[in-house]
Amino acid sequence: MQFEMTSTVFSCNKVTVEGRTFCSIFTGQHPMGDNAENTLGLEVTKISAEPQVFEQLKAENFKPGDNVKLVAMIKKAANGKSQPYIVGVVPGQKLASEPQKKVS
Repeated sequence: MQFEMTSTVFSCNKVTVEGRTFCSIFTGQHPMGDNAENTLGLEVTKISAEPQVFEQLKAENFKPGDNVKLVAMIKKAANGKSQPYIVGVVPGQKLASEPQKKVS
């Protein structure tokens, strides 16, 4: 089952090792739940992605810090846990970056 998630994307890396290409996205989201009180700023996560995601972000003129709608699915991980896996970018759905707040 696929779902959409909107995240602030800081970077996307693509690397080829022994003929296999791997891709990762570094995102940030506002903390929720128990961690919210113990986190300043955004929670940064590294999420595995299909290599095509790199090309899709490039085609969308991605800039670090953009809020991007990503298409994800849940994959099994170690110890019976699950984690998101990014399979695509919703075309034309890049949201404007949040404006910087001035500190007086």
